[in-house]
Amino acid sequence: MNNSSASTATVVPLAATRAARAAEMILPVIERLNQTLDAENEQIARGCRIDYEALNQRKSQGLLELTRLQPMIAGAEATKPLCDALAGLRARLDANQRMLRIQLNAARKVGDIIARAIQEGQSDGTYSASAWREKAE
Repeated sequence: MNNSSASTATVVPLAATRAARAAEMILPVIERLNQTLDAENEQIARGCRIDYEALNQRKSQGLLELTRLQPMIAGAEATKPLCDALAGLRARLDANQRMLRIQLNAARKVGDIIARAIQEGQSDGTYSASAWREKAE
């Protein structure tokens, strides 16, 4: 066996090595994001007091890490563990979005009720249509 064939057998394309390394780095980032989303979803479901600032910071950090790793894996073939991890992350994100939407809608409705109560409490009825109807009846 000559030197050139031995060295060619062990040479791995740099892009493949970088993509494999990036994939190894992405899996823990995805796992941290999954843990953050699970914690937030659980807190929402239990009706606990939620530190949205801290959770948002953790989610933003994960997104930043994923964004920085993206160029390293661009064009590389995704492995099954990476595809599974991304599918799990997507499912958690969808659940998180649904739960946050429900919570936001509930908060809006409560806000509307409070605003209406304040308006009714501050009004003496002088300019309301109901005051005129009551007198006519």
